Amino acid sequence: MKRSVLIFRSFGYAFVAFGLSACSDDQGLTEYANELHNRVQSTLKLPNNSIDAPKPQLQYPAKRALTRNIERTSMGLLESLRLNHCQLGQLIAENNSSLGKLKDGFSRYHADLTMIQALKECIEHPESANVKDKLKEALVHKESQLQNSLANAFARDDGLRKALSVGNNSLPKIHVTEYNYAVNALERFTRILERWNYTKEGDDPDELIKMLGRLERSDYLPDLFRTMLDYSYKLEKMTELLPEVPEAVYCQNGKVPDDALALKEAFNAIYLKEMQGDIAEVIEQHQRLLMTLDNLKGIAPQPELKAYIAELGTLSKKLTDASVHFVRPWQKFYSACDFTPGLD
Repeated sequence: MKRSVLIFRSFGYAFVAFGLSACSDDQGLTEYANELHNRVQSTLKLPNNSIDAPKPQLQYPAKRALTRNIERTSMGLLESLRLNHCQLGQLIAENNSSLGKLKDGFSRYHADLTMIQALKECIEHPESANVKDKLKEALVHKESQLQNSLANAFARDDGLRKALSVGNNSLPKIHVTEYNYAVNALERFTRILERWNYTKEGDDPDELIKMLGRLERSDYLPDLFRTMLDYSYKLEKMTELLPEVPEAVYCQNGKVPDDALALKEAFNAIYLKEMQGDIAEVIEQHQRLLMTLDNLKGIAPQPELKAYIAELGTLSKKLTDASVHFVRPWQKFYSACDFTPGLD
């Protein structure tokens, strides 16, 4: 497998493809930014300002804010007892059972889709002549509530909320297998949901429920989002605190000041060796999610949820921009000293 990594050069960037290497055992990818910041602050004898990232304000909207009221479609006891000639009678009994009443999230949405399909079929059944008008009324009402049912699935389903939430921690390391486990589940879930949303028919829900279970058990995507937010914040903060490398440490008349060498060693050892490749890889992992996020944004009924998912989709651009801005003064510094970026 190949991946592209953004490589720092004195006058720009280049994309270099190489095989995936073993992941670092170091905990907390964004700790490298703190290490570089501390080395630079110490070398330049600058005030010890923190770049620790606060808890991100970007969060999946609360359940209460997303939940919509649903007027349940009910049929009288007499009508229910007279529907045993079609599947609808059995579905009503199942939904009124103790297990049926426990359905929530996308299980409830699937149950509502199945009920709509059963209503349509029962209306056309020859033995439904005496209750056809009641069935038509129930169908119209049920269809009018379907978007609210979908909205509540997005609001309440723990698996999807987990996958699209910002985690409490940055990734301890980049793990391709764990990433693929989570992203494949999200993609497969989204394809099934797209089909249901388009056809308004719910086929066997087992696969969708299985994918949601995988998402609920995985921390990788939430921690990926948190890593990108934290790295963006720290790079922006370092750029704010050091918009330019002081010209006092620039090389002049062929002489290389000790501080210039110390800065070069820190930048090479931490940014080029550790941070640069990690940042490029989390951006690449995020970019694979963009189409799926866009599809989910298109399906989600709530405007506030659409806006949140859209914001998740901007993280790779924001991290790329933060990286480019951070590197610019270092490019100027390397050029002034005629340093060649490398891992020496």
